[in-house]
This record gives sequence, structure tokens and C-alpha cells, in this order.
Amino acid sequence: MKFLYNAPAIVHHGALIVGDTHFGIETKMRRRGIFDEQFSMRLFQRLRELIAEHKAEKLILLGDVKEDITSLDARTEDILAKLSMLCEVIIVKGNHDGGIERCANARVVGPEGFVYKKLGLIHGHSWPADGLLACDYIVSGHQHPMISITDAFGRSHREPAWIVAPANKKTLEKKYKDANQEIKLILMPAFNPMVGSTIIYDEKEHLGPLLNNKLFKLDDALVFRLNGTRLGKLDKLI
Repeated sequence: MKFLYNAPAIVHHGALIVGDTHFGIETKMRRRGIFDEQFSMRLFQRLRELIAEHKAEKLILLGDVKEDITSLDARTEDILAKLSMLCEVIIVKGNHDGGIERCANARVVGPEGFVYKKLGLIHGHSWPADGLLACDYIVSGHQHPMISITDAFGRSHREPAWIVAPANKKTLEKKYKDANQEIKLILMPAFNPMVGSTIIYDEKEHLGPLLNNKLFKLDDALVFRLNGTRLGKLDKLI
């Protein structure tokens, strides 16, 4: 498993793995007074570049492929068709992916996720299948983690970040009897830069069952910038 330099993506055994593309977000942007009808196409172009650069045979999308929660919009369907011409496309269904099964150009896996080459993959809003917790790592989208950095002049900015959390062994074994007690949870930054939010380690809302039920120690998680810089533990950065 390899985190890509300055990109919210993983390469693992011939697969490019990304999460939370939220194709079709242009409609939401227009409601906020932002008019950029090519935004999703630029996301597609970036994916195309990464697929070519890393010679990926598969593209695995960790949920929230589209912004529209209830239906498969034409823009998303067109982009998925284009991506399927480049490599095999596999989608782990997210909470925004209502109707995604209608897409004929991708294989859709349920929100319980699946194991790919000993790597557990989920979106993050539902309980994962038992087999995923036997892996060394489980990778989740859904959170769109970002951090806020303040410079010496008091100016702050937000940027996407990787969050790597250790297992809480006592609570993990209660839910998953055959779980790997050394498993780590990787929270993947969103591929779509418009949907990130600063993550707070003691926040309950939207964290999903693994974190809400304390199966992983988010307060003990390590934070990494996209350029690979290790910033330290999340609870010390808050």
C-alpha cells in the first residue's frame, strides 16, 4: 500500500483507490453562487492522469461517488462510463450513492465493503463486514478529514490530511471476535476538495459506527499532510 505524494489517493497492487469524488457537485455550487460547470470533469481528468501515471488496472471508489443522494445523475454516469474505458471500476456504496447500482459501467459493492489484496475497504457510514477487520489496515472514506494550520503571522488555512488510528482492542474484540488486534484505521481525505471539513477527535456527528463506538482510538491517531509530513497525534493538534 502506497500513499501518493500530494494526492488524496492510494495505490495498492495495481489499483488506484480514492474516496468521496462527489461528481455532480456543480448543482450545489450554483446554489451557493459558484458557477463552474467543468468542475467534475477536472476531477475526472485528474483521475485519468493518476490512472495513466501509475498504470492502474482498477479504480476503486470508496463511496460518495456522486453528490446527488437519491439518483444517478447524467454527469456522474458519463464520467463513470469514461473511467470504465480506462480500467475496471469498482464502487463501494456510500451514503450519497442512491441508485448507483443502475450504472452499467462499474461493479458496485455494498456499504459493508470488501477486502482487496488483504486491504479492507469501506465507505465508513455502515458497519464493515467481519472479514475486513482481519486485515492489517482498513481504509475508510466518508469523513473528508482536513486540518487547520496557523502560521507565525496568525493566518490559518485548511488542507486535507491522512488520519491513521490504532485499534481499541477491548471494544474491537467485543464486536469482531476474529479481528486483528493490531489493525489500523486509515481515514482517507476526500478526492473532491470542495467537501473537506476539519476533523475533531471527540466529535460524534457523522463519524460512523467504527469511531462512534470507539473501536478505534481517534484521539490517539497520527496525522499526515498529503506531502508525507507527520504532524503528530490528533489530540495534541486540536
